Amino acid sequence: MRNIKEFLIAIYISLVLTCQDRVVASSATMSDIIGPKISEWQVMVVNGLTTSETLFVHCKSKEDDLGEHNLRLGDRFSWNFGENMLHSTLFWCYLSKDDSHMNVNVFWDDVILFHRCGWTKCVWTAKTDGLYLWNFANGEDLLLEKWEAGW
Repeated sequence: MRNIKEFLIAIYISLVLTCQDRVVASSATMSDIIGPKISEWQVMVVNGLTTSETLFVHCKSKEDDLGEHNLRLGDRFSWNFGENMLHSTLFWCYLSKDDSHMNVNVFWDDVILFHRCGWTKCVWTAKTDGLYLWNFANGEDLLLEKWEAGW
């Protein structure tokens, strides 16, 4: 009976420790040793349009609406978050410029995306022909989404 209680307590502690959305300790703690760290991420959207167009950005997740932002050339909008314990974190954005728009996922649980983002930071740049993701793995922008005509 004692072994069952100890086992249940160990499971409870493990669940509590792995349910944390963020790891804030800068040095190793008991929770770092017992439970896995939840990944910390930053997503950035940059206006890299070669014209003087304003980039409209509205990003969301199921839990968070990050608001509407109008970015001038070279401006950026970014946010930080901890990936949830189920690895189902998803952020998407609606982007528009003078004559076109797009709806695009900017963060989702995918090892290829993580590799391209250098395992910490996804940098998306809106350019004249579409939305590019900076690929930290090979040091170049990848065109991942083209603009749709109209609003």
